[in-house]
Amino acid sequence: MYVLGHKVPDTDAIIGAIAAAKLYNALGVECKPARLGELNKETQFLQKYFGFEVPELIESLPDGSDVILVDHNEVSQCLDNLAKLNIYAIIDHHKFSLQTDSPVNIRAEIIGSSASILYKMFKENNLEIDKQLAGMLVACILSDTLHFRSPTCTPQDKEIVEALNQIAGIADLQELSMQMFNAKSDLSEFSPEQIVQMDYKPYAFNGKNFTIGVMETTNPKFALEMQEALVEAQNRIKVRDHLDGILFFVVDILNENSKAIVCGDFEEETVLNAFNATSESDNVVDVGAIVSRKKQIVPKLEAYFA
Repeated sequence: MYVLGHKVPDTDAIIGAIAAAKLYNALGVECKPARLGELNKETQFLQKYFGFEVPELIESLPDGSDVILVDHNEVSQCLDNLAKLNIYAIIDHHKFSLQTDSPVNIRAEIIGSSASILYKMFKENNLEIDKQLAGMLVACILSDTLHFRSPTCTPQDKEIVEALNQIAGIADLQELSMQMFNAKSDLSEFSPEQIVQMDYKPYAFNGKNFTIGVMETTNPKFALEMQEALVEAQNRIKVRDHLDGILFFVVDILNENSKAIVCGDFEEETVLNAFNATSESDNVVDVGAIVSRKKQIVPKLEAYFA
């Protein structure tokens, strides 16, 4: 049985899969973690920082294979044949759209990170969390909540980080967060297409197929200075993938605001109206104090298209 995070994996998807595999193996369910894509820069940094083993890369599984899903439940974010796989369990903190043919073990909470749910599951089953895993889970929560800046963060997330860090003993969480965010922000070796799709998820809004890319960074100037190349990349992706719309948001982690780099009139009109936003230049729209795709961006788009 494989434990799978989502496609285009972030830190929560990678470390969440590792932690969930440890949890279920301790409970007698034999499984191992896997990933559905390459590690991003932040997760690469954390792999070196904590020295954990990178999960196996999985591109496909035979129909009928048993899987556990962590940090996602949507068909578009998993293997293409998910409908033909046997889902043993789901651990997630996103909204649900998945329909299954048989009962599934589901643990879902309104909380900032899948890692927070996994911590609670370890404690509820009286399972030990070692120093390495505790640090990894702390990093997950800091990543997903932007060190408690995101509106997805809950008081529980802060309490869990405090409890985990009593085990992990990380001396300066602010310093670790900055190192993580700076690693995530270093995109100099990537093409515009890769940057647009670095943290990229598909959505349907009232029958219109969209993708939304997010670049969380401590250096928004990097993206804004290459806006022309990012616009061209979005248009190529839009044609290639037969999309109705494609959106790309540059999230300034430190100043807690965002700008959308829009690739056409339809995208610009959508962002201006959905967010009551202001055009900054031909291809840049200032959407203000928005940092969360899940909690802020997607709900506003859903409401607009409804």
